[in-house]
Amino acid sequence: MFRCLCLFLTLVSGSCLANDNFVVQGVNWLTSSLPDSTSVEFNKSRIKFNGCKHREYELALIQPLTSKFAIEGGMTYAKGQLNWGINNQKISLKRFSFLPRYKVSENISVSAGMVLQSAPEFKTSQGFELNLPKSKIYTLSSRFMGSRDAHQLEIELSSHQWEPNGEAGSFFDNGLVDNKFNVSYSAFF
Repeated sequence: MFRCLCLFLTLVSGSCLANDNFVVQGVNWLTSSLPDSTSVEFNKSRIKFNGCKHREYELALIQPLTSKFAIEGGMTYAKGQLNWGINNQKISLKRFSFLPRYKVSENISVSAGMVLQSAPEFKTSQGFELNLPKSKIYTLSSRFMGSRDAHQLEIELSSHQWEPNGEAGSFFDNGLVDNKFNVSYSAFF
């Protein structure tokens, strides 16, 4: 786990200006230093258009412990910037997930776990800083594989809980909870 954290911190430290070759070398080093059964995936996504930039870096790990039980985890760093003339806004956050998964049968698996999210850092060009709270997401999900491996249906119950931050005038003063029931279908090409 220490190696994973070192790689992740290296990848997202500073302003994340690492070139693609550096990132590929880092992920290759991490993959080679972990057991062969461990699956490592690094994804980066971005969107950019006039006045808007958003980048997200995700490192996902899956470590099978037995033929039916695996540990899924990951780390994410996201940052965004809006530039509207004299109004500029920047936001960034970090997320860590731990989701053990049990395979009930060849086509059905169940997972229960937690996602920890840092307090988003929000700044504006006017010097205004919004004190946003940390949060935790508790999830319980079932995944049903389709007739082909590229299709899956996932049913998830989640509870997203924001910590109270005590800042006057905020709706986060007493904390906030958002409970959800999600159904998603994915087809991979």
